[in-house]
Amino acid sequence: MQSTIRLNLTAMMMASVAIFATTATALSQEKPLIAFAQEGLYNSWRTANNDSILAEAEKAGYKIQWVQAEGDQSKQVAQVQDLLKLKPKVLIVEPAEQQAATPIAALADAAGVPLIVADRGLGVPPGKGQYKILIEVDWKAVGVELGKSAVEALKLRKGSPAGNIVELVGTVGSTPQIGMDEGFKSVISAHPDIKIIATQDGHNERGPGLTIMENFLTAHPAGQIDLVWAQNDEMAIGALKAIQAAGRDELLGGILSKDGQLEAVKEVAAGNFAADCTNTPYFGPIIMPYVADLLAGKEIPAHPPKPFICINSLTDAAKKEAQDLLAQMQDQKMAFAPK
Repeated sequence: MQSTIRLNLTAMMMASVAIFATTATALSQEKPLIAFAQEGLYNSWRTANNDSILAEAEKAGYKIQWVQAEGDQSKQVAQVQDLLKLKPKVLIVEPAEQQAATPIAALADAAGVPLIVADRGLGVPPGKGQYKILIEVDWKAVGVELGKSAVEALKLRKGSPAGNIVELVGTVGSTPQIGMDEGFKSVISAHPDIKIIATQDGHNERGPGLTIMENFLTAHPAGQIDLVWAQNDEMAIGALKAIQAAGRDELLGGILSKDGQLEAVKEVAAGNFAADCTNTPYFGPIIMPYVADLLAGKEIPAHPPKPFICINSLTDAAKKEAQDLLAQMQDQKMAFAPK
C-alpha cells in the first residue's frame, strides 16, 4: 500500500513539473505586445503607412494592438491612455498635432513604456525619459528645397524671382506644417517680390484641396496667381483638378508638393507639377528594427535622419529623372516613392 502511495506521489510530482515547464515555455514564447496609435486614416499615404507598420510587426513576430483617432489629437491622447493599460512592451505613436500630442510623452513615462514617435513630433525633444526616438524627415529641409524650386519656377515663368503664391497647408500645428513653412519662407524671404497671397488648411485631403483651390481661383482671376504650393500630394492633386476644370492652364507646371505619391510623380513627369519632394509612408521596415533593439535593452539614436529626394520638371534633365522614377515605381507597382 505504501509503495503504491509513493508511486502515485512521484507521478503527481513529475506531472506538476511537466505542467510547470510547459507553462514556462509557453510564457517565454508569448509574442511581445506592441501598441500603435495612428492619428488617422483619411488619405492613401496614411493608409499605406498604417499597412506597412502592421505588416512588418506581424512579420517580426509581434502581437500588435492598434487604434486610429480620425485626425482628432485629443482623442488620440485618450486612446494612448487606454493602450498603456494593456502594458505593452513598446508604444508607437504617429501624432496629428505637435503641442496637443505632447502629453503622450508623460503618459509613456508614467507607464514605464518605451515610446517611438514617427512622421510627426511632439512638443518635447526625444531622448529623455521613455520618449526614446523620433523618426521623421527634416521638414525644414523639405521646405527649403521646395522654396528653391519656387524661386526657379518663377524665374522661368516670369523672368525674375517675383510672383504670387497660394498655399494649401496641412495640418496646421503639425511638425510637417511648421517645419516646411519655416524652410519655404526662409528661401522666398530673400526675394521681396515673391508673396504668399492666400493660405488655407486642407487637412492633407484631396476633396478640401479641390474646394480650396476653386475658391482661390474665384478670388484671384488669371494673372493674379503664379504658383500653387500644396503641403501634400493629395491636396496638390485636388488643386490640379480644380485648375483643369476651370481652364486655368496658365497654372499648369506651377504646382509644388510633397510625398512622392505615384499620381504626383506622374504629374511632375508630365510637366503639370513643378516639383515634388518624397516622404515615403513605408515606415514599417524603419521602425521595427528599433523595436527589436528596445526589447533587447539596447541604446537607440534619439532622432535619426529619414532620407528624402526631390524631383522637378524645371529642366529637361530633371524631367527625365522624374520619368525614370515613375517608370521604376510603375514597374515595381509602388504607390509611393521608395524613399
